Amino acid sequence: MALDTLQARGRILALYERYGALLTQHQREVLDLYLRSDWSLAEIALHQGTSRAAVHDLVRRSTVVLQDYEKRLGLLAESARRRKVLDRLEREINALRRRIVSLEATV
Repeated sequence: MALDTLQARGRILALYERYGALLTQHQREVLDLYLRSDWSLAEIALHQGTSRAAVHDLVRRSTVVLQDYEKRLGLLAESARRRKVLDRLEREINALRRRIVSLEATV
């Protein structure tokens, strides 16, 4: 997955927040700098004492691992499903409250 769009970065960051603990310490350090601190690949490479290509490869492999965890465990999808259900229930509750107020006004 390319991280060149804000939406793609947001999704990978959400995956990282859920599954980051399952990555190696090195993967977590690099992804944290890249995703949360918004460091460039060149800045991370200089900080890590490695090449930009090596950092790019680590970021790419780590994001593939995160996506694989999501495919297997589905925590992000389940969270989105639950959020939709809660939103629907909240709309129904609000509609019922409006109906109660309307009925009380007629009594």
